[in-house]
Amino acid sequence: MGYLKNKKTQWIVWLFVVILGSIGYHQITGYIGGKMQQKAMSAPKTVQIMTPEMKEIYSESESAGRIEAKYSVDVVARINGWLQKRFFDEGAMIKKGQTLFLIEPDQYQIAVNNAAANVRQSQATLINAEQELTRAKELVKKDYVSKSYYDEALATRDRSKAALDAARATLADAKLNLSYTKITSPIDGKIGKIIITEGNLVNTTSGALAKIVSVSPIYVYFNLKSGEFLKFRKLDSSADFSNMNVQIQLADGSLYTENGKIEFVDNTVDPTTGTISLRATFANADGLLVPGDFVKVLVKATQPKNVMLIPQSAAMNDAQGYYVWGIDENNQTVRKDIKVSEEINKNWVVEEGLNADDKFVAKGLQSIRMPGQKVKVEELTQETENKETK
Repeated sequence: MGYLKNKKTQWIVWLFVVILGSIGYHQITGYIGGKMQQKAMSAPKTVQIMTPEMKEIYSESESAGRIEAKYSVDVVARINGWLQKRFFDEGAMIKKGQTLFLIEPDQYQIAVNNAAANVRQSQATLINAEQELTRAKELVKKDYVSKSYYDEALATRDRSKAALDAARATLADAKLNLSYTKITSPIDGKIGKIIITEGNLVNTTSGALAKIVSVSPIYVYFNLKSGEFLKFRKLDSSADFSNMNVQIQLADGSLYTENGKIEFVDNTVDPTTGTISLRATFANADGLLVPGDFVKVLVKATQPKNVMLIPQSAAMNDAQGYYVWGIDENNQTVRKDIKVSEEINKNWVVEEGLNADDKFVAKGLQSIRMPGQKVKVEELTQETENKETK
């Protein structure tokens, strides 16, 4: 019995020793691990640094554009009458001066004939008045008639002359109205559908019989934000943007083969949109550009500019704006506030805040906690960074 008690006591002692040993082991290993972790955390983190890329670029902009015809004409009647005939196919190309419609001309031809007869009658009356005036002049010289007789003959001649002028004006008006019975095209272009068909009575208030739009050249209107406009204006050596390169992208994604030329810049910025309106002219001999359609307008400066580029991934922003982590001569982090403008191929254009030889952190930003933090640096070339961002 005593032996069993001693055996039991020994097991209890051994169990107690094991438990104490285990607790001590974990405390010791935890202590050692904590120290090692603290040491690892206090060791400088490795970051990759680089300098800004200096590059010569051509400023570009994209915006939505609207195609408009240079000339858009409503074909209207200028006299009253029955629309007798048309001389074109709907949707056809029309030449300037081509006859499009005929308004029944009979009554206007009659008016011309009557006016011509009145002119001939007035001419005969004037001839007779001239002869009477000549006779009166001779008779007054010989004192056969009084001076008043001559005055009356002179007045009659003058009235006949005025009547002839009036008759000639009436004839000219009648001929003009007769010419209006043939409605001709004032421009070269493409005619649309017939709005008022033959057989209808038309007049000056009937509205458009059809519409003609010019095809080539053709206009493309688009807008630029005021900031982009200023950017291009500084780069353009001309005063009217005529040196800018303008292209358009069609609905199928292809580029139009002809380049355009800016030939109108509005004189005010729209305060509601902050944009300014421009117009480019394009040749359109093949008729691919149709008025009313929308295209993408690509504007590119012809003069390059030097810019400073940094990867967008290297720039951070907070309430104070954009910044990068710079590295000083002691390999410590320094916050550098920067001002950026446009984005080019996943890079920011830096306007202020960096010099060409400044080093900044491009990789390993997640390990930086504060300014003055000691880091271990590795150089990263711009070529390597460009390959990784592609």
